[in-house]
Amino acid sequence: MSFDNQIKVKHDQISSSELAATALAGPLVWTGADFKESQSYTLQLDKNDLLEIDNALAEFQKLGLKIDQISKNNFAIPQLARRLRASAEALHLGRGFCVIRGLDKSCFTVEESIAVYLGIANHIAEKRGMQDRKGTMLSHVVESRDWKIPAEKRHGIHTTSALPFHTDMGCDILALQVRDSADKGGSTYLSSAWTVFNDLLNREPDVLKTLLTPEWPVQISGKKSSHYLTSVFTFYEGKLLASLDPHRLGPHPSMIDSTIPSLTTAQRYALGAVSESAAQSELQLTLKKGDLLFFNNLAMLHRRDAYQDGESTSRHMVRLWLRNQRLGWTIPGSMLLPWKAAYGESKKAKTRSYPIIPAAKYPTQRYNSGSAAFLIEDRSESESETE
Repeated sequence: MSFDNQIKVKHDQISSSELAATALAGPLVWTGADFKESQSYTLQLDKNDLLEIDNALAEFQKLGLKIDQISKNNFAIPQLARRLRASAEALHLGRGFCVIRGLDKSCFTVEESIAVYLGIANHIAEKRGMQDRKGTMLSHVVESRDWKIPAEKRHGIHTTSALPFHTDMGCDILALQVRDSADKGGSTYLSSAWTVFNDLLNREPDVLKTLLTPEWPVQISGKKSSHYLTSVFTFYEGKLLASLDPHRLGPHPSMIDSTIPSLTTAQRYALGAVSESAAQSELQLTLKKGDLLFFNNLAMLHRRDAYQDGESTSRHMVRLWLRNQRLGWTIPGSMLLPWKAAYGESKKAKTRSYPIIPAAKYPTQRYNSGSAAFLIEDRSESESETE
């Protein structure tokens, strides 16, 4: 696959006064209308691909290794691997997302489907990120019928509510395995932050200045509430990077006597402008059971519709945070805190956990309104705030 129009921008080298005259260009500047057919972004697996996957799974199982040890070196799919490398390039150098279709989860046990998911993912982006301080590598985006805690006391991803446009702060490549679909609603939408930038540049350039100014307070939930200041749009090494979850900006409503600054009027307006612009150019994805979705979380905003589960259906996505060590974008210092928590070496996490099903009992959360279940959070009273 050729990417002749690779990302070549130098906005990080221009001043704010010059910003209004400089629009972004390249394959990341797209709208949903550009994708008339899903085939343009879907890698459809054929019978030869599936045979390779079956053989790779069988060979990995013979090794007797733990699931955390699965890699492209011991999950060999040589023919498919070439196409997956092209998909990895599309994520980092092209449109920023892809869907892999053709895996019939009914052919695998739950454990096997996770092994296949991890094996394929490792060929796209080999480093897996931790999604909480306990070392959880695999998260379930679902509302379990077993949970007794009211929805308002859970993270947004663990409810049936709509989620606004956001990014998973700290994540490079976000992957979702579709284990099951909702009875009604629950669609996933992507929108390019690069297209949003150009739209706001044309209509409301002052909003861009607000988004690029490093005065946005991001919650760090701990024994005492704290925060750090950053921008939510950042230019670095010629690329626009987005990092925002509206529910993590400013103080959480349940924080009493919080020292975290409230968002300014300009910041609140800017969030609304981003959401409105993203909705105008969004792509609605029609995902099927067994699909694997990968997208560049640094360049894409995503949201979902509210949904209803049926008597025999329950919308269920399995989430990975990934990074491709060769193609991955360089992370600026202003975005390193959550990124290091995900991809750095944690002193607290002794083991890496891959729960194949949701927890039977929902853990009580200190703060719970985050769209993506932000990683630097929910510390117990006995844990240090400075870790």
